[in-house]
Amino acid sequence: MLDRAVVNAGPLVALSLLDQLDLLPALFAECWVPRTVFNEVAVAGIGKPGAKSLQAADWQVRVRESPTPDPLLVMELDAGEAEVISLARQLSPCMAIIDERRGRRIAQQVYGLPVKGTAGILVEAHRRGLISGVRSHLLELRAAGYFIADSVIAAASQAVGE
Repeated sequence: MLDRAVVNAGPLVALSLLDQLDLLPALFAECWVPRTVFNEVAVAGIGKPGAKSLQAADWQVRVRESPTPDPLLVMELDAGEAEVISLARQLSPCMAIIDERRGRRIAQQVYGLPVKGTAGILVEAHRRGLISGVRSHLLELRAAGYFIADSVIAAASQAVGE
């Protein structure tokens, strides 16, 4: 796995809901949050999951300005996903951490970026002994209202032998 990652809002919120936001710096030597994503979660999302965690000083130093996204990104994705992809391209080699299917597909197929989502982060954390159980975390997210497809839960569980 790569040592550098750029994270979108969805995975930040999901990991915050699980109180596992610290997995990101444990898995990546460099972990960046585009300014737009930070503002979406920590400023506009005050009082919502992830806001308080990202406002901590150790996360604020991870906020980084993104280059101007390609017009394709701006037309096809939300601002946060577009900036994640733009920043990951600038920092290449770099992992883009995105949960939304369309953003993941564009990052991989159009820009050739390696991509993981929340489930992939949990699988990697399990493999490194940082957490026990992936399925229980994914079911906890679902119970909290975070959308996770059955196929994602099944694939992640199978990947760790659950």
